[in-house]
Amino acid sequence: MPLPLPNLDDRTYADLVEEAISLIPIEAPEWTDRNPSDTGIVLIELLAWLTEMVLYRVNQIPDCNQAAFLTLLKGQPWTLPADKSPAEQNAILQAEIQKTLAQLRRPYRAVTAKDFEQLILSDWSKTNTIQREFGKAGIIARVNCLAERDLENSNINEIVEGHITLVVLPREPNTNTENLRQTIKRFLNQRRLISTRLHVIDPNYVKGKVSAILYLHDSADFQKVETEATRRIKAFFSPLDSQDYWQGKGYPFGADIYISELYQLFDDVPGVDYVEEVKLTDFEEHRELVNEQGKPIGISLQPHELVAMEIDRITIVTMQRQGDTWKSNN
Repeated sequence: MPLPLPNLDDRTYADLVEEAISLIPIEAPEWTDRNPSDTGIVLIELLAWLTEMVLYRVNQIPDCNQAAFLTLLKGQPWTLPADKSPAEQNAILQAEIQKTLAQLRRPYRAVTAKDFEQLILSDWSKTNTIQREFGKAGIIARVNCLAERDLENSNINEIVEGHITLVVLPREPNTNTENLRQTIKRFLNQRRLISTRLHVIDPNYVKGKVSAILYLHDSADFQKVETEATRRIKAFFSPLDSQDYWQGKGYPFGADIYISELYQLFDDVPGVDYVEEVKLTDFEEHRELVNEQGKPIGISLQPHELVAMEIDRITIVTMQRQGDTWKSNN
């Protein structure tokens, strides 16, 4: 929030004259003749007139003064173009002020995890060098900064003070990530604190299988239901374009997978009456989440991990009623 500018021109001629006359009994009690024709009153009015003019000038900041202040902000000489009219000079000055203030407000030094993420997603990917090297801006789609972690040399559970690990996800799958990581390090080494050690890694993709049995309404087309259910599960776990899920930003880094969420996902598919036996299997080396009764309720992921869900790892079995029994369509 900007500081409010003080109004220095808040005293009128009448205010100044009235205040000066009110001080006469205190400063000069012997002065009793205070008629408008009195020489002293005329002098007070003259000084009030001069004071009002000075106050008006104090409250004004001419373009030349603003140009001098702009030079201080920019750190290099800047002058108004002499060949322009006053109106054009003022327009140029205001545009330069807005440009300079925008540059000053742009973060340069990275201290917090949010600083590192913002610098990578905004400033770094938009620099001319990066656009020439990788062909376009915005090459990094997502980044997750993990404080006190060295995932190049240690595991996720080991706290390493003074170290920061950036998990970067490129927008294009065929990006040269080794070259990408090196350019990110060079960029951030100029902006990090001198005591901070920086590490840049790719996301660790977790593979597993999802299976479910969907009981359909009588009029439902089982092929359309299977296609839609497969599309939704892929979008749900997609690291980038997650469509209707996660605000389209992709599955969150390190978000645990809960079976209850998948029940809800399948149940919302048009044509599905109810869902049974949603299972998460083949998630190797990851801790299974269980409730108080020891029943599996999901899979735990680490902050540097995302889910890789391929079509061949999604098993959807649809059931439709035939008479008094349910029969599989597969």
